[in-house]
Amino acid sequence: MEILYQRTLDVKRLDMESYGEGMELQDSVDFCTVDITSHYPQIDNQVEGATSRIAAIGKHLSRTFDDTVADYGLNHGEYRMLLRLSTRAADHRMSAGDLSKILALSSGAMTNRLDRMERAGLIRRVPDPRDRRGVLVELTEAGKERIDAAVVDQATKEIDSLSALSARELTTLNQLLRKVLVSLESPAVADSPHAAV
Repeated sequence: MEILYQRTLDVKRLDMESYGEGMELQDSVDFCTVDITSHYPQIDNQVEGATSRIAAIGKHLSRTFDDTVADYGLNHGEYRMLLRLSTRAADHRMSAGDLSKILALSSGAMTNRLDRMERAGLIRRVPDPRDRRGVLVELTEAGKERIDAAVVDQATKEIDSLSALSARELTTLNQLLRKVLVSLESPAVADSPHAAV
């Protein structure tokens, strides 16, 4: 009887310890959420907490990405172009027209970017063998080395940023975020009169 009683106490104590540990975790959003929801009862504190945390994490990751791009002497547009050339074609070549569509650049902006990157030795423009008037943009060896190093560096920083989560928690987080994003990206939401413009 005494042994059974002791086991019951131990289970309750462990449950409370586990619960208490979760409650001790506080971040910069907690105070703001309590403050805002105390003035505006219409705001759901759980929704406010989730959206504020997503925004704060997004800002942190954006700053990390800015640092990475700067460390490799690139701007965001140059990084994106090198990444497309590295990943979209086996021979690391694409037409200037295709690149401008993917990157949503005007022909003038594309020409300026290509000029800068070619002077830096990151890309070269070569004739298109399938079209005598066409030009292909080709990733140079220096460009490939630069983007490879930048991508690996950024990936390491992102892994570190989410290292507080276990593999299982990370999978769950992805499933939950995907569910929200699919809902936001659905045509019904996009076509709604209340959708953001």
